[in-house]
Order: sequence, then structure tokens, then C-alpha cells
Amino acid sequence: MEAYPTVIHDSRSARFRTPQGAVAAGTSVTINIFAPYVGGVTLRLWENGEQLVKMQRTNDGMFTATVLCSKPCLLCYYFILHTDNRDEFYLNAPDMLGGVGEHAEQCDSMRSYSITVFDKDFKTPDWCAGGVMYQIFPDRFNSAGKGDPTGKRMHKGWNEAPEYLPIAPKDYYAADDFFGGDLKGIEEKLDYLADMGVSIIYLNPIFKSYSNHRYDTGDYESIDPLLGTNDNFAHLCKCANERNIRIILDGVFSHTGSDSRYFNRENTYPEKGALNGTDSKYYPWYSFESYPNKYDCWWGVWSLPCVNETEPSYMDYILRDEDSIVKRWLRAGASGWRLDVADELPDEFLFELRKQIKGEDPEALIIGEVWEDASKKESYGHLRPYLQGAQLDSVMNYPLRKAVLDYLLNRDAEKFARSVLSLRENYPPQVFNRLMNFVSTHDTERACTLLGEAPHKDTVDKHFQSKFLLSQDAEAVAKARLQLAYAILFLLPGIPCVYYGDEDYAQGYADPFNRAPKSWSKQGMQQLLKQLARIHKRAEDFNDLAIIPCGSALCIKRGNIIGIINPTDCELEQMLDISLLKSGKLELTNGSCTLSVREQGMYLLLDTYSFCVIIAD
Repeated sequence: MEAYPTVIHDSRSARFRTPQGAVAAGTSVTINIFAPYVGGVTLRLWENGEQLVKMQRTNDGMFTATVLCSKPCLLCYYFILHTDNRDEFYLNAPDMLGGVGEHAEQCDSMRSYSITVFDKDFKTPDWCAGGVMYQIFPDRFNSAGKGDPTGKRMHKGWNEAPEYLPIAPKDYYAADDFFGGDLKGIEEKLDYLADMGVSIIYLNPIFKSYSNHRYDTGDYESIDPLLGTNDNFAHLCKCANERNIRIILDGVFSHTGSDSRYFNRENTYPEKGALNGTDSKYYPWYSFESYPNKYDCWWGVWSLPCVNETEPSYMDYILRDEDSIVKRWLRAGASGWRLDVADELPDEFLFELRKQIKGEDPEALIIGEVWEDASKKESYGHLRPYLQGAQLDSVMNYPLRKAVLDYLLNRDAEKFARSVLSLRENYPPQVFNRLMNFVSTHDTERACTLLGEAPHKDTVDKHFQSKFLLSQDAEAVAKARLQLAYAILFLLPGIPCVYYGDEDYAQGYADPFNRAPKSWSKQGMQQLLKQLARIHKRAEDFNDLAIIPCGSALCIKRGNIIGIINPTDCELEQMLDISLLKSGKLELTNGSCTLSVREQGMYLLLDTYSFCVIIAD
């Protein structure tokens, strides 16, 4: 657009928006746009309804308006520019990541800026500040041989590969092969985790279930016998707490298993389930199109019947009863819940869940599984208020995972910086500082496999995936890149999360190959993670964050802690901006790094695929 090249609004600059980022309800926000050559500007705002605000011209070419953000909401805005002949527009950037926008002839309301307005009393737990999380898939972490394998189909050896083919008489992969990982096995490795700097363990589901992943809950009240007993869980929490480690549980509340005391399709349980008769007390929990064989199930998977989350008896059982599921496991020693498919849980359920959990333990942590920017997430036909103070404390940071992997593979530092700064702008600070940051999970390919540039999963079949290992050269690059990925996670605000086995450079395509048993014979980057954990804890003393692209390289600054990332296969020689660093000392590197002081400032020579952390004087 050439007509008015000087029109500009930058949502991340105090010159154009004050205060910046998300704000507490009751805050007045001043919004400015520099447009010296237009006749006038109207600020178009909306939450549920439209509001047009005539902006006032100032002497320096700015137009200004002040808006009262009166209640929790997502407040969207763009600018209408009034010229002599027509109206034009100033919109968010095409990538919708905020900052400097774009002057446009045509309006696209989807390209609006946004302000997240949260409840003024919104608080997230303090205890996880500076923390490090470790995610465990319980069947595959460690076995002490204390669980009861009765009725389970067990692998003969710990180092065997997970199955992926159907086993007769079933014509589908039933995820019913087990390795015998158990709670006592986790307890045996608490010192290993504590030494690595771990302060939070996130456990994938541990309740009695048919499958090895246990997302098909059979009984919310009982630990799966193969993992141990309810008492074993309480003891694990006690032993973890003695090492300043807390445990977060996986709450699967959008569906149960068909093989459960509640549905009982397979008649495993003596109690009458919903499929055993319409007079079952559990019948109202489920939706039947044609009883008994046609029912609503999660993504069409018949073994995962969906529940009616707002059915009063279900909400009582899971949330409201004095001995409800969410409360009893907090009392048993858990410190919070990660909510599976949070975007499939209705708002009414999430509002009540927070009320009941925080009533039991105000410091319990509530993390939601949301794959997009959670401040703008829409489901059930409307915008979801996850982060406005009455539902979640935090979310799984899938946008950051994508940004980190894209950056290390494509080396676009500008794009990475925009992605992270957009999240900081959109999320309340108490959420941004508690985000669960990761590069691998049980639902994704292992980061090491992706960073080694394995063939895309959609281009190869399951047999290829089951056998695939990176070549020696590709593995060496993948390992170096994985170290960079975790350095980025530990340098940023939030809670860095290590998926079990990533510290050993574990490889694997998605489920079930990303869920292989952890190797206890490999030495990986445990010591590096331990050092990064110490730096991450120190960085919590600083509220500032600067992300500065330096060509393909990246500088991440928090207070006097400065991290430099070189994602290329060439040595990096970089002069550090004198405003960032006049002098300092090298704290940590995973390669060869040299610092030298010259007249202009400090120079850095950094090895290929390396990072360094400098502490400024």
C-alpha cells in the first residue's frame, strides 16, 4: 500500500499501546496510531458487540483513544482510516502475530489486534516458579516389578519395540501390550530426576484401564494394578515431596473407556454400567443414538465413549462431591491436574473444576491441553475464556514447540521471535510464566527424530516408522539441535518440560513409537539439563525478556543472563550489542565458545550447532 506509507501501529511498543500485553479487568488502555496524512481515524472495537470510537488527533501526527477494559474478555480492534475519497484500514500483520501491522484497502476483520482482559484476582501457583517438569509415560519409564500383571499381555524384554500391528482375534491395534513400568519404578528413580533439576513430574494416566496409555479410564478411584496400589501412589508423592518434587496427574474427563465400571461394554465389572441397562446410575453420563450399540464416542473410537460432562451426577462424581475424583487425588498427594483435550470440555465444567480444585487446594496447578494460542481458541462455536482467570492456570505450549522446531530446521530467527513475543503479548503474565514448554510429548514425534530430518510421517507407512533410525551423521546433527532446543526452553519464561527419554536422545515417530521404554544404559545430556535447570531458576529473578534475531542466530536475554543460539553448520562470529553486554563471563556452552573484549564491545566466536550462556557483569 503506497498512499500513506507512514501509517503505523505497533502493539508491542509503549508508544502505541499502554499498558502493553494482557491487562487486568478495570484497566484503561491507551491506543495510538501514527497517521499524519489522513483526515481522521475510527477505532473499531468489539467483544460481543461492536463499538466505534472516534480517535483524537494530537500535534505529533498521532491519533489516540483510551478504552476501559471493564471485564474479563478478549477485546479485538482495528483502525478505520478516513481519507478524502474512501475509508481504508490498518490491520494486524498477515501472520496475526501482532506488533507492527499493515495498511490495507480492504477490511479483513479476522486480522484484528486483541487484548486479553483477565480477572483482577487471577493468580497462578507460586511454587512452580523456576521449576522443571519431567513427563512420564508410566508403563515405559522404569519397572521395579511391584505391579500386578494379571490379565495383561507383557513383553518379555524391556528393550523390545512397542507393538503396532493388530493381534488376533482383534483386527485393530488395541494398545494392550505392556512392559511393566510401575509407581515403585518411578520412586526408584526420584534421585535421578532430582539430580537433573526436576521439580515437577507430570504422569500420563495412572488409573485402572484396559490399554497401556490408560486414556480409556476404567475406574477413576483406583490405580491400575500393574502400576501398583493407591497406597503406592501416596507413598510416591511423599517420597517426591521429600526431594522437593511435586506430581501432576492427567485428568481424562471428556470420555471414559468402554471397558469401565461406568460403561461396562465388556462386562468386566460387577457393577451395572450404562451399556448393561438404562436403569444404571451411569446411563445419563452417555449419549446413545440407538441403544445399546450406537453411542457418541471420542473421534469415532468405539472404545472411548464420550461423557456428558455437564450431567449433574457426573459433575458431582468428578468435581463437586466431598470425596470427588479431583479432590481425593489431591488429598492423596497430587499437586495438580493436566486436563486432557481441554478444548472438548464445556465452559460450565471448567468453571466448576477450577472452583472445586482451588477450594480444595488454592495452590493446585491446572494445565489444559490446548494446541493453539489459548487466548484466541474457539470451540463449541464460541471463544473460550481459558486464561481469563476462572478456568485454567496454564496450557501446554504447542505454539512454542512448533516455533522451536521450525527455527532449528529453517533458521528464521525473526519468525521465531515474532511467535514467542506474540504469546507474551496475548497471555496474562501469570500464565506466560507458567506455560508448559516442551518439544516432545506422547502425542508427537520425538524431537530428535524431527530434528534429524527423518522422512515426514505422512510419506512413510507404519512398518517403515517402526524400523527407522537416523543415520550416524543425521543423528549427530539431531543431538546437537536437541541440545539447542532444550537450551531455548530453559532460557525462556515458563516451565520447561523434558519428555522421558529425550535426555537420552530417544528417537521415534508418533504413537506408539514415541512411547518406547526408556533406556537406562545410555548417557545423554543429563548433566547439561542439570546446568540449564540452575540457569533457569536464576532467570526467574528477572521479569524482562528480550528476543533479538542476529541473522540466523538468536539472542535471548533475561536480566543479566544472555543466551546465544547458533543453529547453523558454520561458526558464528558475533559482536554483542554494547547495550546488552559490555563485559561478562561464560557460564555454559555445549560447544567451543570464545569471548573477547574489543573497543566496540564484546565479540563472540561460537561453534556450529552450539549455544552459550553469558552472565553479564
